[in-house]
Amino acid sequence: MDLNHSDPSAGDMPEEYRPYFQGVGRFQQLPSCFGDSPSAFMVHFEAGARTRPHIHHSGQMLYIADGEGIVADGKGRHRVRPGDVVTVRPDEWHWHGATPESPMSHFTVQVTRAGDIEWDVEERDWATGYGG
Repeated sequence: MDLNHSDPSAGDMPEEYRPYFQGVGRFQQLPSCFGDSPSAFMVHFEAGARTRPHIHHSGQMLYIADGEGIVADGKGRHRVRPGDVVTVRPDEWHWHGATPESPMSHFTVQVTRAGDIEWDVEERDWATGYGG
């Protein structure tokens, strides 16, 4: 058994993800009982940091652990707080991150094999009216 604690100062941004994030974010890797996939980790966003729009071909689960954030999909931007659980369906357009006023951390479960995340998607309204 492993026992870990969410630590917003832990980890760093993997080089391959840097072009797809705006602002400062960190990946805190956690041991996974699933082997290589799916992967389980924390993502810590400083205030205003967020991902670019993307899709996961296998879907994604997010558990909001701390702070306030935004998760956006085709229906709009949704404010999330600690205790919220977000299920992103396979191939669903979305982005997520901290609000401009608050950092946010979420626990993530997702497939990390090559080709599962697609970043070459429409931006839609991602770049407008966010304050970042």
